[in-house]
Amino acid sequence: MTLVRLIYCSTPKGIGDADIADILEKSRTNNALDGITGVLVYNGTHFLQCLEGGRLTVTRRFAAIAADPRHKDVELLQVTVIPERRFPGWTMAYVGHTDIDQDIVTSYSPGPFEPQNMPFPDAIVDMLWRLAQ
Repeated sequence: MTLVRLIYCSTPKGIGDADIADILEKSRTNNALDGITGVLVYNGTHFLQCLEGGRLTVTRRFAAIAADPRHKDVELLQVTVIPERRFPGWTMAYVGHTDIDQDIVTSYSPGPFEPQNMPFPDAIVDMLWRLAQ
């Protein structure tokens, strides 16, 4: 099996706390079944998510996310083959807007949390790892 990491960002559409809870519950259940791991960050205006797993399962999951009406302006930031997972113990770690450490964010990108303007995907993975700790 080829292991890949996919990173995307999107703008939520009509999202409330109940929607976030639903997304996390379903993601964690489905990801456990499909061997997908990763992290989701939501700052109130953007989603930034990293998915890791088999190429086919991650591709299918991303297609479902892109078709989900709760997401708009879905932007694929990176898909890359990886030798090992960075988030192996998390079927879906979550960092909500009140948990985002702005000092960590600004150490990777000047200004506020704007995933689509982050300069390097590898830096995004490092930032996600630090935020999720």
